Amino acid sequence: MQPSTLRRMRLSALHTFASDPLLATPAMADDQRSHPVVAAILGRRDEGSLPGERSDGRRIALVIEGGGMRGVVSAGMAAAIEQLGLRDAFDEVHGASAGAFNATFLLARQASYLTALYQHGYGDPAFVSVRSAIHGGPLFDLDYVIGEVWRTQRPLCVERILSSGIELHCTATDVERAAIADLTDLRDDAEIRCALRASARLPWLAGPPVSFRGRRWLDATIAEAIPLHVALTTATDLLVLQTRPHGVGHTPLPSLVTRLTERYVKRINPALVELVRTRSERYDELSDRVAALASSSSQTPAVCVIRPPAGSLLIGQMENRRNMLAIAGSLGMRTAWNALTGEDPELLGVPIAHPRGKDAALTQQHVDGQQVRPDV
Repeated sequence: MQPSTLRRMRLSALHTFASDPLLATPAMADDQRSHPVVAAILGRRDEGSLPGERSDGRRIALVIEGGGMRGVVSAGMAAAIEQLGLRDAFDEVHGASAGAFNATFLLARQASYLTALYQHGYGDPAFVSVRSAIHGGPLFDLDYVIGEVWRTQRPLCVERILSSGIELHCTATDVERAAIADLTDLRDDAEIRCALRASARLPWLAGPPVSFRGRRWLDATIAEAIPLHVALTTATDLLVLQTRPHGVGHTPLPSLVTRLTERYVKRINPALVELVRTRSERYDELSDRVAALASSSSQTPAVCVIRPPAGSLLIGQMENRRNMLAIAGSLGMRTAWNALTGEDPELLGVPIAHPRGKDAALTQQHVDGQQVRPDV
């Protein structure tokens, strides 16, 4: 380099590198391989057990909490399940709101794919539009994400979901009954996408209620953030993925948003107002119930909970900082990986090619030293 070139260089043009958001901090805890639910899941994988062909007499359900953008934590947990080759150990998967997104992409063998998309507004920054809100449209346009982004830009492989043999359950709040409901027996692409819209339709923030199967639906977390109510009646074993450490209470939405939400749902069904007002209290009670179920050795069905360790990073439902979402996703993956293997993995942020054409069904995925053929 010539001296004249050096003189022309400006120090202001030099920038420091960003720190690595995937470094292993804080330390993980809770190796749960000895828990009977985890032992059953690992046993099924090691035996090559497949949905619809079980020999152990058990029915294992995966229950995934949502929570808006905080759902990236349970997305990271689902990605660990995927990469460890454990998807086919489950007979049914239940998700609420963003947890329904995570459940669906896990069944499509795309959980890691979705975890990375959280950093970009589920794959497209147009997901959030203040201009739209000013003109009476949704602030969070999930119809665009589910119907366009996840169809053409970052496609959801629905065929894998339908051929998986695993029941998909998306919960939502029934507008007329002001109660949680289970949307399942989803038979095609249109029904799956409509159930996803219903499960995550935040009142007024994401648009009007979704019409599906002759009823109207709003976001599942208004009625029940952890979709337990069906799984407790259908399964012998439950693995529950939570996004907050134990003892960390539900954080209400800002007071202005709460008031606007109450005003909006009152016009639809006054009974919904009470659900909105008591959401934090009911979430904390449900979280305590999950912890109690998990701590009981005689509980039927058996329940195991994977949650971030105490002192972990907490992010809000409307978090949009890429670095924070990357950290939260890696936290979820590390937490689940440690619970299921007893090892705290090293995480790397590298580009991963995702096949899109007809040959995608023939692509071999290498998961934890095993070859797993994607469903077609």
